[in-house]
Amino acid sequence: MASTAESINPMDGLWSLLAYMLRKLRQQHRQSQADVGRLVAADHKTVSNWEAGRNHPPVEALRVLDLEWKTGGLLEALRHYAKTMQAPAQFLAFVEYESLADVIRINGVAFLPGLLQTPEYAREAFTLAGESEVDDHVRRRMERQVVLTRKGPPYVSILLSELALTVIPPHILPGQLDRIAEVADLPNVTLRLVPAAVGLQVGLAGDFYLFTTSAREVGFIETPARGRLVTEIEDLRRLNVAFDRTSGRALTPEATRARLQEMIEAHQ
Repeated sequence: MASTAESINPMDGLWSLLAYMLRKLRQQHRQSQADVGRLVAADHKTVSNWEAGRNHPPVEALRVLDLEWKTGGLLEALRHYAKTMQAPAQFLAFVEYESLADVIRINGVAFLPGLLQTPEYAREAFTLAGESEVDDHVRRRMERQVVLTRKGPPYVSILLSELALTVIPPHILPGQLDRIAEVADLPNVTLRLVPAAVGLQVGLAGDFYLFTTSAREVGFIETPARGRLVTEIEDLRRLNVAFDRTSGRALTPEATRARLQEMIEAHQ
């Protein structure tokens, strides 16, 4: 029996998941296969074959659709891991929740969160981690930042330890400080610095994210091995408590902006 889009089981593997997500996202955006075809210079039969898993879409087409549907690079990432036979399910889930969340809360300690990074900082971070295809990683990270300024963006609350600022390489520090200040000024973002002077506090235990969607809340804890998705109620409670306690040690948004401006002027 020939494969059809309706018969695709996303649990069968990453190629099936990619086909399933193509159809799901198209329907969510109320577009026809012909509409998608016009976006990627393909006919509707080609799009139909992609959604049925009979053919695999080229990376160029998925990049166009990632931008059109503001997925944060999810489709291209799925294709990459399907092709290379890798399946970093936790990271893929992270990207999806980041793109779908109504509220995002971030506790940043050692590294700047991806939504704050400049291309130069991202390149340094990926190179330090020993990643291959650094240019592709940097491009996808920059594309994910569209979540901050898209139509109907999430509310984003960021707690950022000053310790993360002290390890930024000097040659990229001025541009990176400008980027942080730019994000702090967005109407849907509250960014608060946690001064190094407060000493030990629960937020220093590690970087983590909390994503709230219309359906659920999940967490994501950063680790050297790409991170761990958190779904257990008790673990989520601990992350929420840690975020709230750290928030109590942070500067106000106004004091944060003033502190960032001092640092920007000091490094001009």
